[in-house]
Amino acid sequence: MTHSDWLKLMQFPPEWTAWNLIPFALATEQLSGYEPGHETASEHDRHGAFQWWLRQRPGPDVLVRLAQLSWLDPDPPMGQYVRDCIATQSGNNAEVGHALATPYQRT
Repeated sequence: MTHSDWLKLMQFPPEWTAWNLIPFALATEQLSGYEPGHETASEHDRHGAFQWWLRQRPGPDVLVRLAQLSWLDPDPPMGQYVRDCIATQSGNNAEVGHALATPYQRT
């Protein structure tokens, strides 16, 4: 299975790749742990991707993108939890706060 196939199977919004937020290290880590059937709880893998980024202590630009992705996630409660986590990050600023408070709409 390719990583692209895996991302679709796990219901990652396409913006993850369009915004280059699936670096090689994250892709390798997540794909190596895949076993058939994991797609029934794909929110765990998507949440893992968010948490991977938050452990990197990203700057405001990435935090804004993560906040936007949290609004696009197919699991709204998990998306809210991720926004709560982003709100505690040291790189948080007014732009991040706006992205956390305003549902992201695809254009």
